[in-house]
Amino acid sequence: MGLEKYAPAFRIVADGDDITAVIRERLISLSLTDEAGMQADSLTVELDDSAPQIRLPRTGAELRVWLGYGEQVEFMGLYVVDGVTLSGPPEKMVLKASGAPFEQSRAYSQLQDQKTRSWVPGELRELVETVAAKHGLEPAIGKDLKSLALPHLDQIAESDMNLLTRVADSVGAVAKANGGSLVFVKRGEGKTASGRALPEIKVTPQDVTSWRVNITERVNFRKVSAGWRDVETARDVLESVGEGSPEFRIRHSFPNKEAARKAAEAKLDAFQRGKRTLSVTLPGDPKLRAEAKLNLMGFRPGVSGTWSLSKVTHSLTRQGYAVTGEGGT
Repeated sequence: MGLEKYAPAFRIVADGDDITAVIRERLISLSLTDEAGMQADSLTVELDDSAPQIRLPRTGAELRVWLGYGEQVEFMGLYVVDGVTLSGPPEKMVLKASGAPFEQSRAYSQLQDQKTRSWVPGELRELVETVAAKHGLEPAIGKDLKSLALPHLDQIAESDMNLLTRVADSVGAVAKANGGSLVFVKRGEGKTASGRALPEIKVTPQDVTSWRVNITERVNFRKVSAGWRDVETARDVLESVGEGSPEFRIRHSFPNKEAARKAAEAKLDAFQRGKRTLSVTLPGDPKLRAEAKLNLMGFRPGVSGTWSLSKVTHSLTRQGYAVTGEGGT
């Protein structure tokens, strides 16, 4: 770590104009949330709006944000202003913005438009590449997922992003669009939106402001089954992973044995992962992103180990820069 010995720093460019100096004079807080999967990343900027008042920004304005320390700042993403709140006294302005998957944000809504259509059985790669091409994105697909067989899919009044997230959930993956890429990788694989591998970050108790681990007891399926159609014998076959009971059965059928087994393995893995969750707050570090891995070292048993972050919130205030990560094993 060690970056906190420098003063926290940020940079904001709005529609091509660097407004960092103006924002710095008025900044109360800046909060940036990075999430894995369908949930859009978000940015909230709270400003002192006392006289002379700040010029109202337009909704739809593009904000590019950097965070870090001193002169070392890292690009955190492209955001589109979708709301402004004015309040007082004291006079304040709050900007709300959503993460945009495109360099040209006018195309942002296309991934959320609802469509009705059917997809013939094929490989997962074909689905992701088709959606990516439709929206001008570069596909980044995990190697072990590209040839995964998918059954017939019905997309009924459903957005392309929701369809991809639904498919990702069924195979233990995450789908996310940001910065011109459409990423589809195994959950916890640890890749950025550009498909670049994230480094594993080692954390000791001395690095942490606070931490919390929840260990929950619930109905935990020990076995998962998925069905597939054997065309040669004209019969339905059940593929199972795990042993014992209770058993969970995936309702829809898969086109072959491999697809059914991978879906069952992914579902069983999801059940096993859900039993332990972590929330940890540290001094701000722009390297911490959703899907990053934290290697907790020197903590008590049950806490030490590698955790995959599903949500990361960066908070910059007049008191300093902190980051909170949430995830599971």
